[in-house]
Amino acid sequence: MQSKGTKSRLKSAYKMGVLAVSGLFFASALAGISGCSKEPVKLTTAKIVSGLDKGSGNFDRVLQICFTKPPTSTYYHKVVIVTKENVKITGEGVLRPMASDPDNKCHLRNIYLYIHKDSPMEARQLIKDFVVPGNISEVLVQIYNDKPEGKELPIAEKVFKNL
Repeated sequence: MQSKGTKSRLKSAYKMGVLAVSGLFFASALAGISGCSKEPVKLTTAKIVSGLDKGSGNFDRVLQICFTKPPTSTYYHKVVIVTKENVKITGEGVLRPMASDPDNKCHLRNIYLYIHKDSPMEARQLIKDFVVPGNISEVLVQIYNDKPEGKELPIAEKVFKNL
């Protein structure tokens, strides 16, 4: 037979266990909800735009990436542009919802911003000379929920040819 104090402690321990388990369940449910908070995206078009620059020379090569509907969350993207002369430009970066134009389905990305430490020394001139409308063999666009740290698969991916 158990004493009154032991029964009281057992009840208390049982309540603490139930609270701990329900707390873990609640926390994992919240984590599951927050992990799925980004809407899926679908790519529709990508093209090189060259008429946006007004003389600075910084926006004479722009990649336009369009979706079925305007992205409402922040995504990460990777791009591979291959010209007909086999010049290859790779890059990546963040795509944020556009506060100034929330209904716009297309994002404009300055191609010069894709130049990175592994790009060829003359990358800027290669972009200027070869990455022009009508001279693109293919563009691969991959969209991720967050910056990939390993071998994560993209949530959206599409190859656009003969641009």
